[in-house]
Amino acid sequence: MERSDEAREATMSPLDPLRLKTKRLMELLDQTPSEETYDDWIEKIQHLLNEREAFIAAHSNLLAGANQAVIQELVADSRQIDLKLSAETAKLGVQISQLRQTQSSRKSYVDPYEDVDNSFSPYFDSRQ
Repeated sequence: MERSDEAREATMSPLDPLRLKTKRLMELLDQTPSEETYDDWIEKIQHLLNEREAFIAAHSNLLAGANQAVIQELVADSRQIDLKLSAETAKLGVQISQLRQTQSSRKSYVDPYEDVDNSFSPYFDSRQ
């Protein structure tokens, strides 16, 4: 059993932690969270993005000497992540617009005369 572990360690790339974080991030982005778990989902994504960024910053020398196939895989995955994050951002923008429209509609139904000056009246009595 030790030999297989040693063989696996010998074939492991120093960029495997980055590849695993990238894979996990893509899996998370493929999920559709419920409204109750959305905040946790976003926090996990942000955490993984931060971990990837820190790994890249700390191991930039590994990227320079890495196998080109691995680099191309990471670049392709990063593009997919970027597209998925852009789609999520656009979806959030639409939801925010809808909430603002709903909020302004509710406000106008609560007090439709809010913007009208209260002292104006066609029956204003000057003796008051």
